[in-house]
Amino acid sequence: QFHRDGYVTLRGVLSEEELAAIEPEFDRFIRGEVAGMGRDFCDMSGPYGRKFEDFALVNAVLPRRYRPEIRDNLFERRAASISRQLIGETATLDYDQFLAKRPAKPDAVFTWHQDLGYWPTGTPEPLTATCSLALDDADSENGCLRVVPGSHRKGLRPHRPLMGEDREKSHILSVELTADDPVVELPLQRGDITVHDEMIIHGSGGNSSPDRWRRTYIAAFRTKA
Repeated sequence: QFHRDGYVTLRGVLSEEELAAIEPEFDRFIRGEVAGMGRDFCDMSGPYGRKFEDFALVNAVLPRRYRPEIRDNLFERRAASISRQLIGETATLDYDQFLAKRPAKPDAVFTWHQDLGYWPTGTPEPLTATCSLALDDADSENGCLRVVPGSHRKGLRPHRPLMGEDREKSHILSVELTADDPVVELPLQRGDITVHDEMIIHGSGGNSSPDRWRRTYIAAFRTKA
């Protein structure tokens, strides 16, 4: 299914006890308590200059660089094992990322995109597996992941900066869907993960829940040449 559709959902990958062990460090980032991150800490639904208290989709890229003590945690090891089973024994961690949609933030939208669209021109296209762990139940209300099955096999679509902004103002890129693109929603329970190919078109809606977060821990892997 992963190679055919570009994604797979796996249930109960981490237990409640295992999730509790990694949450404190995750939440330090999401509260903005890790200094010196620059643009690696931003709002993925808005401009770079937005004040932290106004963030809708809190984004912390490469947390293991800024807090080395989180390296080799249980989720990272388990995601590595899953990735090796899906894409081969040379699967190697490419990056990690913490994401959190605050409650009552309908603008916490992840625009439709392919991950490869964010990488520099000339990035090789080996096999990839991006593991996204749900730290909260995720559904339509708080903005769960949505994908276009099979789109990973149809090449990279043109990506444009959101609302015509240049990349110095906002990190966000987006692609246009067509009438023929089937959209599938991927609700998760806490402890479940999705795994997707970086070429699949995916995105997510805002968080219209008045009191529920949607927190996601990402560990992305790619094969070596």
